Amino acid sequence: MSTDIPNLNNEHALPAPDVLAASVTRRSASNLWFVGRALVSEKRMLFEAAYATMRVIDDFVDDDFLARSEEERIRTRSAARDRVAAWLTASEAAISGAPETSGIPAIEAQLCRALRQAARGGDLPSDPWHNLAAAMQFDVDERALDSWQDFKTYCEGATVAPAAVFLYVLQARIGADDTIQAGIPADVLAAQARDMAIFCYLVHILRDFAKDFARGGQLVTIPQECFVAHNLTRQQVSADPMAALPLLQDLAARAQEHRVAARRMADNLKTTLGGVEARILESLLSIYEHLHDSLLRDPSPLVDRTGLTARLRDKLIQKLGIVG
Repeated sequence: MSTDIPNLNNEHALPAPDVLAASVTRRSASNLWFVGRALVSEKRMLFEAAYATMRVIDDFVDDDFLARSEEERIRTRSAARDRVAAWLTASEAAISGAPETSGIPAIEAQLCRALRQAARGGDLPSDPWHNLAAAMQFDVDERALDSWQDFKTYCEGATVAPAAVFLYVLQARIGADDTIQAGIPADVLAAQARDMAIFCYLVHILRDFAKDFARGGQLVTIPQECFVAHNLTRQQVSADPMAALPLLQDLAARAQEHRVAARRMADNLKTTLGGVEARILESLLSIYEHLHDSLLRDPSPLVDRTGLTARLRDKLIQKLGIVG
């Protein structure tokens, strides 16, 4: 499979579905993409197809819709809602093997074909796509996260959903007919993924705090009660990011609670996984544990931790057997 990233803006010259899914996933440069490269080809194709279908709707909401002017967002909000709903319908059809649906952009349709091919005959649940769609509709409506419970509810779609799919792929078995099945109910997958997903998401929030705050709006997914608890306003933090230091220390402490539970889950799960899958899970969690250690030592929003992530990945390449 080619690793060249094609021009995804030309919808009339899109590559084959699996190549497109691999390209979208690679372009994300996420930690999931990094460790997912170590999967065997059949599992990697399913992971890439699932991840790419999720990524493309998230990018539409974050980088397209929410980047519009307030007037334009108000004018196009209904259409954005419809696009998320159409994406969900198409994703469900791809997972279940139902006929293709219409009404979505060409790139999303091609990614759904990749998902259809990779999930064919398997038991991949569609619940994570439902949950992600709910989170995307929340963002499109620009609803507020008032409480910590609001945050956790939002996380079910924004971060638990893709993490549950990743754990499905790790635990699944490839049958003699090349179908992929795990035999794990969606609620069990979500329970396995929840603490790890929220821990990793909080690390992302802490790491990218200054960048996301500069962009503002729905990209700042910190509940209002956390600002109130530290006598802060968003305006104060916008003017002086360092004013948020007590808030960031609070979030780092909250992340620690989920980190402990995530580590317990991962250590238990690794005993049932194959060697490669166990190393993938350990590597993914270790990246976030090291980033969290850095944030506990100094949660300053002005510290650039890009180099730390790159160094952690370099150390894991040989352990994961990643080539190229």
